[in-house]
Amino acid sequence: MSMNFDDKINPEASALIAKYFGDKADQVDDRTVLLDTVNLFNQKNMKEIANAAGQPVVVELHGEGDIKTLSDGTRYRVTRRGWVRLDDQEDA
Repeated sequence: MSMNFDDKINPEASALIAKYFGDKADQVDDRTVLLDTVNLFNQKNMKEIANAAGQPVVVELHGEGDIKTLSDGTRYRVTRRGWVRLDDQEDA
């Protein structure tokens, strides 16, 4: 799963993400959070994060093998063990 923001994630939203998702959340850039093996999340927590961020949060669900490309071109692939950063030379 990933959480995507239009603008930079502010410290308040980052703190809530850490509170609700802990070490399963990896903020890979200033607008994207990749989440590993999140079993449950609820609308109330997501609303609180969006309100703290002052912007909408887009949640994407990903399956094994899916690739997420960030705005800087960095790519990550979902594996059974979570997200893995792909090297520039590695084929999609």
